[in-house]
Amino acid sequence: MSENQESGIMIFQNDSNIKTVVRQISYYGEKNKNLMISVFDIKNNKFLYCNDSFKHVLGYNTNDIIRGGWEFWYKKIDPGEARNIRNKINFLIQKPHPGETAEVFSFNYHIKDIYTKWYLVSHELSLYHFKQHLIALNYLYDISQKERIEYLFGVKNPILPDKDNENITISKREKEVLLLIADGLSSKQIADELYISNHTAITHRKNLIEKFKVRNTAQLIREASKSILL
Repeated sequence: MSENQESGIMIFQNDSNIKTVVRQISYYGEKNKNLMISVFDIKNNKFLYCNDSFKHVLGYNTNDIIRGGWEFWYKKIDPGEARNIRNKINFLIQKPHPGETAEVFSFNYHIKDIYTKWYLVSHELSLYHFKQHLIALNYLYDISQKERIEYLFGVKNPILPDKDNENITISKREKEVLLLIADGLSSKQIADELYISNHTAITHRKNLIEKFKVRNTAQLIREASKSILL
């Protein structure tokens, strides 16, 4: 199957119908810079189109998303939510229910941009049976401001720094350890990198987890990121 790349669109030369539909979607998709739209061909397991709003909102190159597929996207989702979202989307696109009408599913999750700033997005996924294709049409809205407004009324806001975290102070060594943790290094690797004992590296990790009042490393990275420590 021959394919051409044009403005973030994967063109299937042997199917003018899907090509036409994708072009029409792209026409509308580029008119709204805040609404992220993507089209996924389930049968061929690849994105056909992503609009430029992904770059406008999150900074990600549309071609990188198309080439990387869902795995590229899952890696950007909050670690505490990624597994659940991955399972939901994989279940929907791997075992779609037959039917002539569109099936619509929606879920919210946090995702980071290229600067590791966190956003809350509302993801609406619709399944459409089109000719020989089963298409997953994705609409993603940035609803971070909604979350911030609800925070004013006492609703817990996961993407804003907690008041307690604003006053957290860490030593220069703890900052070094924190940055290496964010890079994915184990305590042993951190110890080797900083020329300290493994016990000391483990102690720094435990102290950081206690200071940020979190339960694990993934939560530690997330909370530290909110406080602009990473």
